[in-house]
Amino acid sequence: MVSERIRRLSAAGFGLVELAVTLALVALLAAVSVPSLVASWRAAALRAAVDELAAALNLGRQLAITHNTPVCIAVAGADVRFESTRAEECSGVVLPGAASIRLASGFVVSVVGTGVVYTGLGAAAPAGRYVVVDPAGGAMRSVVVAASGRVSIR
Repeated sequence: MVSERIRRLSAAGFGLVELAVTLALVALLAAVSVPSLVASWRAAALRAAVDELAAALNLGRQLAITHNTPVCIAVAGADVRFESTRAEECSGVVLPGAASIRLASGFVVSVVGTGVVYTGLGAAAPAGRYVVVDPAGGAMRSVVVAASGRVSIR
């Protein structure tokens, strides 16, 4: 048989003070952790955009090899287009069957120097570098295309 004192304690539940202290601790932990979580989210989003750009550059290389024709990688804002070439430069004419790729999250891509033109064998002439910038935080990462056509992230 359960004594009357234990039965009274279990029926009361949480008091207002205990509930207020618990909510204050949860609010404090949330306030401390939110800036770190936001920074981690931005870094992960930038890394995803850089990976997406590297994949688009590799797709351009694959298109050049598959069609055995030079392919120019043209970048405008967050759009990556695959264009045919004229005199080793982008012609402005999109390759047939090659849709442009828009980077997620609105990151801005800029070309350092001239854009990359892949030869029919997959080599890059000239080698190039692309910079992806997070407009909200100002963080940036680079995608480098070597003369061999190899794409690396820095």
